[in-house]
Amino acid sequence: MTSPAQDPSRIRFALHGGAGDPPPGNGAQPERRDALRRIATEALALLRGGASALDAATRAVELLEDCPLFNAGVGAVLNRDGQVELDAAVMDGADRRCGAVTCVSRVRSPVRLARAVMERTPHVFFGGGGAERLAAELGLERVEPGFFVTEERLQQLRAAQRSGAITLDHDDHAPCDDDAPFGTVGAVARDAWAHLAAATSTGGLTNKLPGRVGDTPVIGAGTFADDHSAAVSCTGTGEAFIRSGFGHALHARIAWCGWDLERACAEALEAVAHYHGRGGCIAVDHRGKVALPFSSRSMYRAWVEADGVVRVAIGPGGDGG
Repeated sequence: MTSPAQDPSRIRFALHGGAGDPPPGNGAQPERRDALRRIATEALALLRGGASALDAATRAVELLEDCPLFNAGVGAVLNRDGQVELDAAVMDGADRRCGAVTCVSRVRSPVRLARAVMERTPHVFFGGGGAERLAAELGLERVEPGFFVTEERLQQLRAAQRSGAITLDHDDHAPCDDDAPFGTVGAVARDAWAHLAAATSTGGLTNKLPGRVGDTPVIGAGTFADDHSAAVSCTGTGEAFIRSGFGHALHARIAWCGWDLERACAEALEAVAHYHGRGGCIAVDHRGKVALPFSSRSMYRAWVEADGVVRVAIGPGGDGG
C-alpha cells in the first residue's frame, strides 16, 4: 500500500490518565490538568515536527510514566504484597506491529520496553523475569523496584488491605484522599501521513493479587491500532475489557460493519458493562475523528482535533477548556 503524502492537517492526538468514580466535588485538580496539557502539548509538537504517530504516543506515555500523579511507572499502585507490577503495550496501525510486557518491576519505562519488544525481537509479548532479562540485554534503563513507590501509594494499599478492597484508582470508595495520585495512562495518535498508533501503561489495581494481568498489555483488548479503522487505549475494569475484546471489537465494528467511531465506542462500552465493568477509552479513527467516551464519573484526558487546540477535561463533557 502506498503511503499518503505528508499533510499536517491530518494530525490528531489524545491521551488519558485513567477513569473511575472520584468523590463529587473532588475539585479542579489543576496539577493533574496541567500535567495532561503539558504532555499533550509536547506530543502535538512532535507530530507537527514530522514525528510518527508511534513516536508521539510512546513519548506521551513515557512522560506519563514519569509523572507520580498517575498509575504507571513512578506512582504506580501496589499489589497485595506491596510490590509494583507494571504492564505496557504499543501498536503501530500501519502494519499491526505490536509489543507488550507484563509484571515488570525493574524497567524504568515499561512502554519503552514494549516498543523494544516490537522493534528488536521477533516476538510480541514478554512477562516477568523474561521481560526483565530482555530489558537488560537490550540496554534499557533499569531501576530498583522502590524507585516507583510513593508514600501515597503505600498509604492507599494499607487502607485497601484494612477494608479488603481491590479498587480502580479514581473510585470514591478507594482508600485514598483527594490528593492521592491515580490513573492508568495511554495515548493514541494520527500523524501527518494518516498512520495511527496506540500506547498504554499501568500499574493495575490497588491490592490486586500478585501476578494479575489486566487489559493494558493484551493486544486487541486494552490496546489496539489499525490504519483501516482506529487506534484505541482503554482504562477501567481490565477483566471486562478483556472479556469483551474491546480493541478488536471496535476495529470490527468500524472496518467490517462500517459504523462511525462514536457508535462503535458506545457499543463496545455497552459490552464492557454487560461483563460488569466500567471505564472508558480514547480513540482516533482513520478519518481523523476523535472519541473519548467513558461510563465512569470521570476520565482524565487531553485531546487535539482538527483545529489543533489542546483541550483537557476530567468529568462529563468538555469541562476543561
